[in-house]
Amino acid sequence: MGVVSRAMSTFPAVPSSRLVSVVFGVLVVATLGAFVATQRLKRSTPFVERVYYYGPCIKQVEVDLLHEKPQSCSRSSFSPVSRWPRIKLRFDLPKRQTRVTVAIVNDSGDEVRTLADDVTLRRGQHVYTWNGRDNAGTIVPDGDYRLRVTLREQGRALTAPRTITVDTRPPVAKLRFVGPNTILPGSPGMGTLTLRFAGPSNPRPLIQVWRTDLPKPDLVQPLAGKRFRQSYRWQVPPLADGVYAVTVTVWDQAGNAGSTSTALPPVPKGAAPNTGFSVRTLTVAGPLEPVRAGGVARFQVGPVSRRLRWNLTAVGDNQPLARGEGNGRVVGVRVPRDAATGLYQLRVQAAGHRSITPLVVRHGSTKGVLVVLPAITWQGLNPVDDDNNGFANVLSAGDPVRADRYFAHGEPPAGLDEQVIPLLRFLARERLPYELTTDLALARGSGPGLSGRPGVLFAGDETWLTDKVDLALRDYVDKGGKVASFGTDAFRRLVALGPNTLQDPTEPERVNVFGEQTSEAKIEQAPMVVNPGSELGLLSGTDGFIGQFTEFEQQDRLVSGTQLLESAGRDPKNPAFVAYKLGNGIVVRVGSPQWASQLASDVELSTVTRHIWTFLSQ
Repeated sequence: MGVVSRAMSTFPAVPSSRLVSVVFGVLVVATLGAFVATQRLKRSTPFVERVYYYGPCIKQVEVDLLHEKPQSCSRSSFSPVSRWPRIKLRFDLPKRQTRVTVAIVNDSGDEVRTLADDVTLRRGQHVYTWNGRDNAGTIVPDGDYRLRVTLREQGRALTAPRTITVDTRPPVAKLRFVGPNTILPGSPGMGTLTLRFAGPSNPRPLIQVWRTDLPKPDLVQPLAGKRFRQSYRWQVPPLADGVYAVTVTVWDQAGNAGSTSTALPPVPKGAAPNTGFSVRTLTVAGPLEPVRAGGVARFQVGPVSRRLRWNLTAVGDNQPLARGEGNGRVVGVRVPRDAATGLYQLRVQAAGHRSITPLVVRHGSTKGVLVVLPAITWQGLNPVDDDNNGFANVLSAGDPVRADRYFAHGEPPAGLDEQVIPLLRFLARERLPYELTTDLALARGSGPGLSGRPGVLFAGDETWLTDKVDLALRDYVDKGGKVASFGTDAFRRLVALGPNTLQDPTEPERVNVFGEQTSEAKIEQAPMVVNPGSELGLLSGTDGFIGQFTEFEQQDRLVSGTQLLESAGRDPKNPAFVAYKLGNGIVVRVGSPQWASQLASDVELSTVTRHIWTFLSQ
């Protein structure tokens, strides 16, 4: 213990204040050294200068509309999936360097793309292009990236502080309002279209107007919107009557495009109500159920109130039965008391425009053959936009449609001139009496019905019927009724009837309501050939060849329990014209949509049609 005490007493204790002073001095010296080193680094020449990113200015609207050449602009973001899917990177080297690697790194400093590997670069400016893909050619995830230049011989690397943003998400654009929904070019109150949208507007948006009631949407007018404005007013020039959709395309700063439509040209899917418009110069909508001779038929006239003239004529007769003038939105037309049962047409003229609308007239009542006109099909295929979404509402697309609509373009409904009118003219020439109604009236239970009829003739394409009428028709045939169809692709689809709406159309069944399966066939023009065997005599009195057709509806099979009685066509095994027994009744189908149009010129067709009528009347 004594030895230890003497040893310890050899080193005198250092006061704590002196220790603190020593440590402080060391720190000062270190700090001064670091400061001097930093100043030397600041005074040294950097090996990379003036890092700069640039690419085409995002002014796509101006480029597209004015055919301008895009200029270069400073850019920090871009999209590999945009119209300009790349960005340029520029930097300067103060002197020549060897073994240089230029790369793109992510936020973690990991290299994702090598732009140059172990190369010698001269003094001066160097430009590289990056397409937003990694070394494997895959688009990199959205996020921030940087340029890194490495000098391998010197073991030095510089990562640019400025980031490059990869952004592939398209901007969201949505139409808020388009109106008015009916445009009358040149009208003070209905000639200017206003639209509002949500979405970016710098660069300025591209507004496109498409006509959609054509086989394919047609771009009518591209319009350059205003930068920083989310609304637009357009003085509509003269446009054809039709249905039009509006789309707005916007861009973000990365060059991504977003549209108010899910696709361009636009598609009905996702189109919101009140985002489209229709051009209508004159609209006339009237009843599609029979009107009694001597009664008044009321027609709604639009799109504005103005002076008009009208006349009422029977189909096949150029001499008007009645005429008049009006000035308003409703025109009352009194049908002459002596008007015969038949189909009439109301012709309206106003401000240099014309519209033709059918009118079904009944004179008295008869228990003879009932002729049914396909009003449901007329409206089902009528290209009118009920909900103003820029697309026509038609049953064939699964849309609900209003039953009281005007007919588009002021023209008669589809199939009227080609099928219905020629057949009714034939009946008038032959002086054949009949009762007249429409399938819409049958569905509503108004006017003459099926009960007690010796036969029923459908004068056009019965594409849709209500379930109630469908069942009543089948029951009518099973109990001994006779039905003749002069249309095609009929009795295979159902539709529900609301107070004034046709809705919920079904897909076509494989067989029609009578249990017959058919298919379409098109060939070079040729006649139907009468097949041997005639139990009804419908095809008698011909030379064995009927008409000249290019379109046929051929029978593929009949439901069990039916019996084929007469037939004709191009293929004996798949006839087009057929008459077959079903239950206690008989169904006749002529088998071509071109049948009625040839009645006035083909003696054989007239003979067979006369036989059909006689058979139905018995």
